[in-house]
Amino acid sequence: MASLTRAAGLLRRLDGTSSERRRGVELVTFRLRQMVDELESAASERDELALARVVAPALLARLSAHGAELAREQVRWRPARQGLRWASSDRPSGGPGRAWFRVRFEDLTTHLGPQGLVAARAETRELELEVDTATSPWRLWQVLEVDRP
Repeated sequence: MASLTRAAGLLRRLDGTSSERRRGVELVTFRLRQMVDELESAASERDELALARVVAPALLARLSAHGAELAREQVRWRPARQGLRWASSDRPSGGPGRAWFRVRFEDLTTHLGPQGLVAARAETRELELEVDTATSPWRLWQVLEVDRP
């Protein structure tokens, strides 16, 4: 568990060709995919118990409020992304076991409501995620949109 906690810092220091670094990259990629997949599944099913496993309480409250607003408007949110690339971030963590990652993906989210199906523009988005790497699955603490130039 301690090795996961220091993953971002270790990856920056290790030689890019080392097997240790490759294993670290694979592990971080696997954990981020797992967290995002669980988040998408829980959000699309409106399963707050499952969301609570992968989202910190303050963020869970915002997601729940957004879900309730969509439910009142009879809209079903289907989050979706294509691909998932990440890099370490230089942001300081907000607590022990937490690390920041910059994640890049193509947003394919759809909303199904009374007016029909509305799809997000297929655009590439970048987010900075603060993740608790000491839990399994990893838990999302903060999300910041990366400003595009």
